[in-house]
Amino acid sequence: MTIYRAVDEGCFPAVRTRGRISIPAKAIDAMEEVAVAETRAVDSSEFTLPMNGVDTGSR
Repeated sequence: MTIYRAVDEGCFPAVRTRGRISIPAKAIDAMEEVAVAETRAVDSSEFTLPMNGVDTGSR
């Protein structure tokens, strides 16, 4: 749910096509790289951009 919320807020890279959400492989690769390098589980919230109070609305 964290990734869905971040996508809806425009904080996580994604492409919407006919209601389907696709996340670029580079975003997943970045998360995987940190998890492997630091030998830990990562949370998608670590990879979202701060919104700084900006309302992007629904896309």
